[in-house]
Amino acid sequence: MTKQGSFKRAVRQHARRTGQRYTEARADLEIAERQAFVHARPFEHSALTAHLEAQYGIRITSLAPIDDDPKTRPRGSWPGHYPSTLLLKRQDGSPWIARIFSAPADQVSRVEGDAEILRFLAAHDFPAERVAHEEPVSVFNGSGVIVTEFVEGGRPTDPRDTPAVEHELGKLLGRLHTLPAAGGAVARDGGSDESAGGFRVGRPREDLAAAMSLLVIVEDAVAPDGREGFELLRDRVENADDAEGLPEALTHGNYHRWSAVGTPGSLVIVGWAGAGRGPRLPALAWLLATAAEGGPTLVDAAMRGYSEHVQLTDEEFERLPGILNIKPLYLSCFQYRQSVRNGHTPTLDGGWPSWDVDRTERSQRISAQAIAALHN
Repeated sequence: MTKQGSFKRAVRQHARRTGQRYTEARADLEIAERQAFVHARPFEHSALTAHLEAQYGIRITSLAPIDDDPKTRPRGSWPGHYPSTLLLKRQDGSPWIARIFSAPADQVSRVEGDAEILRFLAAHDFPAERVAHEEPVSVFNGSGVIVTEFVEGGRPTDPRDTPAVEHELGKLLGRLHTLPAAGGAVARDGGSDESAGGFRVGRPREDLAAAMSLLVIVEDAVAPDGREGFELLRDRVENADDAEGLPEALTHGNYHRWSAVGTPGSLVIVGWAGAGRGPRLPALAWLLATAAEGGPTLVDAAMRGYSEHVQLTDEEFERLPGILNIKPLYLSCFQYRQSVRNGHTPTLDGGWPSWDVDRTERSQRISAQAIAALHN
């Protein structure tokens, strides 16, 4: 069968599975194929289905990426965004989520640690996703697979709930950062985003290491007229504050609105693969940075919620503007790599990088808003 014929067959299968029209299914698959991480953790669906059925003695009626079907796609997401996070529908019983970690750098022991952290959170009544079985981790073709309970409600995206949601997220992060220290996986290095195929997991400084690796990959392909912008971005990454030396806690690797599901007032935090012990400030900084997209009222709400449980030190306040840049720097490097790979080197004359023009001022402004929230 030709490549075009295989794609048409995949479209028909996708349409049958999701109930979409052919044109809708085709559009979804075309979007998914353009996503950078869609092939980062490859696996064979039918073989994984058979494995999970045998492992847990269940009958699976459907196993597909959670963003595959518009009816289950997280609000604000798109096809191919979470290709290895699968909605598992059982013939008997409520749905589960299955996550497979099949990239070359993924380790089964890390997935087992994820389950240990989820049990720790459950023991302390923290509202995180719960493991779906007493043995939630299995090994499929050498890759770790974890099953958790599916949380109804989706992401909280109603604009009317936004301030309350940011306040609740701040409170929950403060609660997380006051949980008692423990051994095992709870004490492992954590706080970085593990979405890049597991190649960079650990403390928040790994986000900066991942950012630099993205630049190194395309350095030889940078066009001469874009060299100044490349070196500027590389310099920003080299000199970024990695939050080392600041107070530590069990923390989340990608904490913001998209890490929450459920009903406002009863939110559940998901996505714990990057969790572990590390500097606590980067998680709060990312929450504040994403809240700031909706204006200072949301920064105020998140900060007030967090301060109900945690009081930042003077040094944390002093370093907050720099640490607000960790995630945006990673995202800028990711976008830069994608642009160069697509044959276009961004240039300063072309208005790039926009983050560099206003990032320092923006970070200072967000930091000031967070401080002001404590005096309102």
